[in-house]
Amino acid sequence: MAKLENQAMLVTALRAFTGALPPVYANEREFFVTSLLSMSEYLADLQKETLAEVCENFSRRLDAGKATPEAIDQFKAALDPLVSDEDFRLVGAGMAGSPAFIKQKLSGLRPVSAAGAAKKGSGLSPALERRIDGAYGRLNFPAIAAKVQASPDEATVEAALRKARAEVADYCCVYRIQIKPSDTLTPFSMAWVDLALAAGFVLSRNINRLTGRSL
Repeated sequence: MAKLENQAMLVTALRAFTGALPPVYANEREFFVTSLLSMSEYLADLQKETLAEVCENFSRRLDAGKATPEAIDQFKAALDPLVSDEDFRLVGAGMAGSPAFIKQKLSGLRPVSAAGAAKKGSGLSPALERRIDGAYGRLNFPAIAAKVQASPDEATVEAALRKARAEVADYCCVYRIQIKPSDTLTPFSMAWVDLALAAGFVLSRNINRLTGRSL
């Protein structure tokens, strides 16, 4: 699937997630988890394609002898939200090497996926865990989980998940995440969507624990 197709799928799913409950879903529980799973897949594909594009564009600059300090800074700005802190440091340190050495480093890069790690509940580096915790707090998910803990019945869970989806909508607006099909999502915007999805997976797991029932 082409990059723009994956982006369109992600944008459509995100807009649906932050809107009214579609009638095809039995309840908020079903919609919440199904949406998180589909969005995380679309985003993972989009991150891979975007990382490949960023690295390919910079490789062409290397081949043309146009890897100026400004071009390197632009490349690093695009790369930073797409890879782990460790990979970013390794690439930065390798910029003093030959073009062949730099391209070798780029070929080994893989996008970091907060949502993927949170979905599995493993593979979280301390730095990534801190970022997810930060998004979890900014989304007001601790207060939402506290309400479920105080009254772990189905009605409370349904209301909590509606509130969680509304918080994601506000979060996207605050960070100016573009959600129009005609827009191009930047690596920075993708990173914020990634953290929001990751926080959603954490919330669903916390609600499972509090209610003793799978979402």
